[in-house]
Amino acid sequence: MKRVNFKTMLLCARTDFFKWLFNARMITLAGLAVFIYTCAVEPLFANSEIMGKPLNVFEPYIAALNSGSLILIIPLGFLAISSDFPLVDRSTMSGVIRTGRVNWFFGQLMDLFMMCAAYLLFIFAASVIPAVFGGVWDTEWSEVAVYFGMEFPEYAWNFGALLLPKNLYNQLSLFDAAVQSTVFVFIYLVLLGMILLFFTTIGKKTAGVIVCGGVITAGSALCSINSQIMWALPTANSIVWLHYTEFRREPVYPVWCSYAYFGALLAVLTVISFITLKKMNFTEGRYD
Repeated sequence: MKRVNFKTMLLCARTDFFKWLFNARMITLAGLAVFIYTCAVEPLFANSEIMGKPLNVFEPYIAALNSGSLILIIPLGFLAISSDFPLVDRSTMSGVIRTGRVNWFFGQLMDLFMMCAAYLLFIFAASVIPAVFGGVWDTEWSEVAVYFGMEFPEYAWNFGALLLPKNLYNQLSLFDAAVQSTVFVFIYLVLLGMILLFFTTIGKKTAGVIVCGGVITAGSALCSINSQIMWALPTANSIVWLHYTEFRREPVYPVWCSYAYFGALLAVLTVISFITLKKMNFTEGRYD
């Protein structure tokens, strides 16, 4: 058992993070950027042109993290580029001998946080950069978001008008909506990574990818039919506007319940992954 060392954890995390960052799978992000532009940026700017009013540059980002379509694509995109997390190859054993299992484990957690943050930063850039050229920087919701449906009732149900529902701009400030959306999606991605980490420690990495894919698709399907069962899966808990009604202050589902939900799942996955780590065979990546 090696001595627990923060610098060792950080070095392990940094090494694996850069391996992930320069992985050939990152080409997938080009397709994700196209989806974000098509499903979040373009529809909002189309409404902005109809109304003749500027869009807030942050609104496409908020729309992307709350879109019924993108809440399926965004986690699937993360799974596509991170399905080999944690990376266990022939060089891993020598690295674990030098660092120790505990330092390696917490290094993987740091790596996971860095991966999720970098992925969300990419989504932010893909949403905001196209909006900079035709939007405005402001701390308030734009007139396009709030009044478009009232001024143009014939377009009130078009795709762009539904991207920012009343549940968001009537209940939360622009800043609160952006922060809460970012935090919830970040935790959602971390949870997916923890599932992959657990299944890797028991030598069933492929099963972990399948479970994550099932959780994502089942959660999105339940959200689309607005079933109460959806709160049992992370997708609904990560969509901010689903927690609120359009006008009443009383929430549909308290936000603190979602934080408790994610916290409990992450705690359980961390503990059982740490326990099963003791029996993991790093030379073959399987559970003894």
